[in-house]
Amino acid sequence: MWPFLSQERSAPLLSRRWQNFLTTFIVAGVSLTFLFWMVFPATTRPSAFYPISRVPDEFCNELKTVPQKSAPIPNIVHYVWLLRDPTQLQLDFRAFVTMYSSYLYFQPEKIYIHTDATSEVFEKAKTAGEIWTRRVLAIPGITPNYVVAPNVTSKGVPIKLMEHQADSLRIAALREFGGIYLDMDAIPLRDIGSLRNSGFANVVGGAFALTTKHSGYVNNGVMMAKPHSNLMEIYYRAADQFFDGSWATASVLLLTDLANRLSSIPSEVLILQPTAFAPMSWEDEDKKRLFQPHFKTPATTGLLGDNGPRELKGTCLDAMAWLKERESEGKVEKWEMDFSSSYILHAFDDELEKIWGWDHKINLEYVLARQSNYARAVYPAIWHAIQAGVIEEE
Repeated sequence: MWPFLSQERSAPLLSRRWQNFLTTFIVAGVSLTFLFWMVFPATTRPSAFYPISRVPDEFCNELKTVPQKSAPIPNIVHYVWLLRDPTQLQLDFRAFVTMYSSYLYFQPEKIYIHTDATSEVFEKAKTAGEIWTRRVLAIPGITPNYVVAPNVTSKGVPIKLMEHQADSLRIAALREFGGIYLDMDAIPLRDIGSLRNSGFANVVGGAFALTTKHSGYVNNGVMMAKPHSNLMEIYYRAADQFFDGSWATASVLLLTDLANRLSSIPSEVLILQPTAFAPMSWEDEDKKRLFQPHFKTPATTGLLGDNGPRELKGTCLDAMAWLKERESEGKVEKWEMDFSSSYILHAFDDELEKIWGWDHKINLEYVLARQSNYARAVYPAIWHAIQAGVIEEE
């Protein structure tokens, strides 16, 4: 018989030292597990995270237009730009980067700017605004859509923040017109015709995150939809129902819940991996990787003629040549990121002052130097604009 199983032993089964050790070990393990789930909570959501049963469905019977399955997502681009000063419409270099890239790569029928500016203020900005404002508004296809920024929901909840007003307007634009919505810091990198013609009524993408806590969400800074799609009709009304004034309740969180649940409907929602639309996160570490210049890399002098928009052919040899080129020693910088799998770069460009070591200016000189990942990603479109005489090299 094993000694510790003996009925005759009067001594404790384990020494007090070992008992204390095991107690400490178990308590520490439980504490660490609790701490882990506090810091890195599970990202899965209940199937009914938002009780859509609270949203009246009578509107479904009122819909006059139902998207045709064979029809593509319209080639219309939408931006929302609300004014802090109602007397001035000002757009900067970063606005030019995204809008010119949309014009260049998408060749859209229209580029809507949904704005609360008056027609007088808009027209004045076209002729008498600052240089980048005039350049933006001169891009072919730019079309104002004059709107009133919503300030209260149908339930009487105030919509105070401009960001929340913009959330509402982007959903309304896609619901009514269909097309492609882009935040002002979302930069097209290539054509998305294949996605528009994919047969899906809506195309969205995941949001990249550096931590588990922020993973698993759908990015509402880039969305594609047919007019009056099921997702956009429900999203429009559910956002009004559930808005409570908090930052993401009626935007990212609601969109994530609806997109995942409606994906079970054939051809309703295509959810792409995060690298498609948002290969970088909004967290400071990623902003630094994207925007901080690498001054040890010599700045580009003059224009690089081989950096215009590039369309690869679909042969196996072309694919192999592309892969080998990216692997060649000295072909790319060690710090350089590869956005080959990205259609759009959502470059979260707020609070850049947190990045030390440069003046935080994103301008023409910064892009032409090609010393950052952001600059190298957007350079081809700026190169094209200079070659086309749209802007002059400063």
